[in-house]
Amino acid sequence: MTKKTIRGAVLVSLLAGFSCLAAFAQGGPRPVTRPGEAVPAAVLEREAGPAGKALAGYLGVRPVLVVYWRPGDPVSEAALADAIAGAREAAPEAAVLPVAVLAAGQPESSVTERLKELGLASAVEPVIDRGDLAVVLGVRRAPSFALIDAGGVLRLVGGSDISQANKDGVSILQALALAAKGKAVPTLGVLEYQPAYRLLGSKLPGVAVTELDGSTWRRLTDFLVPGKRLLLFYWSPICPHCKRALPVLGRWYEEHRPDDLVVVDVARADAEALRRAAAPLIESYPWKHLLDVRNAAGKTLLVTRTPTSFLVSGDGEILAVQVGETEDWSAWLGGTRAGSGASR
Repeated sequence: MTKKTIRGAVLVSLLAGFSCLAAFAQGGPRPVTRPGEAVPAAVLEREAGPAGKALAGYLGVRPVLVVYWRPGDPVSEAALADAIAGAREAAPEAAVLPVAVLAAGQPESSVTERLKELGLASAVEPVIDRGDLAVVLGVRRAPSFALIDAGGVLRLVGGSDISQANKDGVSILQALALAAKGKAVPTLGVLEYQPAYRLLGSKLPGVAVTELDGSTWRRLTDFLVPGKRLLLFYWSPICPHCKRALPVLGRWYEEHRPDDLVVVDVARADAEALRRAAAPLIESYPWKHLLDVRNAAGKTLLVTRTPTSFLVSGDGEILAVQVGETEDWSAWLGGTRAGSGASR
């Protein structure tokens, strides 16, 4: 499956994922396990259906990563495939439990059929949840993850990709690897659904944006420079987090002036009020400023929260994604060469 296919299907996936929540609401109230708490084995056995019984078999035996997915949804199918491959390589001692969520009218046979088509039938046993286990774990959509360590403690829930990290930079896969090796596992908490992480490893799209005048068109790929990395900072003029993050980035840039990094900010500006508000907030910063006047870049880059930052190689590969504010740019960007170079 290509990254382009995933981007094209993400809006359909969002709508379909939320439609599946109706199934999650069936039945009476259930205890909801919060990250950092032990998953109640008795509740899994008694009230969480076949999926709960399957999960109960792992508690106290070995760590398990529960992956919620929906047959026919490219985003959640890719998340499942990546999770299985990542766990096989980084955490072979751990278990991966794929839990399928079916849309209204979707037959149970579609689970086995899609696993065969994806080449995963031999790697996993088909398990379906009608909503009981999702309520116990606090799962709200598919794709989504839940990591339970070998002691039966829920360490994280949510997320949309195995590489997604919490605010401390610990990813789902890293936490799973720690659990598999018997090491202390931090509680990552509840991770938001952030599809932008699915773009890791793909090529930066050449989507069109404008200069601050709103009429001079450029493509994001115009700012790729061989031998340099590109920091693409996507923000909104009405976002308080963005207004806090811009000065932090500005101070870091003025202090380091890295000559191996091109910095470009792109403001969501698909309304006249946003276009007017953007320029005064960014004109003083010594890098390139662009406007996303059609929200084409935001949609293509799967931005659901601002700010979202993308680190891109000189040949266009998306190397890193950061959703939310970044307090330590040096740590996130890795090594940079100090110098007098500025963005073009």
